[in-house]
Amino acid sequence: MAITRQIIFLAKRDCIEELKALLKSTIKDSKEEEGCLIYEVFQTKNNPVEFIVIDSWENEEALNKHYESEHYLYFINNFKQYNAHIEPFELELL
Repeated sequence: MAITRQIIFLAKRDCIEELKALLKSTIKDSKEEEGCLIYEVFQTKNNPVEFIVIDSWENEEALNKHYESEHYLYFINNFKQYNAHIEPFELELL
């Protein structure tokens, strides 16, 4: 069963461009991973500190491999300095 998530990142006001660049750096490599169905990053127009990542994976095994990837680990080890808040949601298709 596919796993789809929406993750909302709120950048610190003085770190918008840094978080944006870090998020953008994950897109290409994530999309190339086996089992990646969707991987998109959005910045909301009315609130530039807000970024939304929507990703979908074929199954839990594909998502777990993503968690072990070099680009994901780099992101996880570096985003907190730019991020004020994070809200992860797992989505279910109806």
